[in-house]
Amino acid sequence: MPNPLDARIGGQWEDIYSIGKDRSYLVSFLSHDQSGDVHVNFRGYPGRRTIPRCKTVEVEGKRTVRGTVPCFADANGTRRGPGVVATVYTVNQDADQWHVLYAWRHDGSLYTLSEHVILPYTYRQVRRNLDRLLRGLVLVHPSG
Repeated sequence: MPNPLDARIGGQWEDIYSIGKDRSYLVSFLSHDQSGDVHVNFRGYPGRRTIPRCKTVEVEGKRTVRGTVPCFADANGTRRGPGVVATVYTVNQDADQWHVLYAWRHDGSLYTLSEHVILPYTYRQVRRNLDRLLRGLVLVHPSG
């Protein structure tokens, strides 16, 4: 199995740490070895309760068609954690493409947790991993 991720910002498994102009953020962790990958994303959209839209680019013959789609789609039930009821999404865009994604709202903001479905894990195992992560979430209040 791949090395366990520790979710330490600035640690050896951190892959992406990005803050947008709108204060949304993405913190991603990645482990890769001979047996496969583990890729987990945490996102937050402060002050936003709606699902964001992602840009699309499609080539139709000689034309390039640009548009947008919801970044998370195909709601597939809910999961519960301490103080959280998350909607499960199975069709996702951007850094969450090929991931199962859990999304929930808290105090006027949208939050997500997702994991890439890729070897060595099956879809079912990824759902179990996400359930465990959801149960382990702890509310952290900003300082300052």
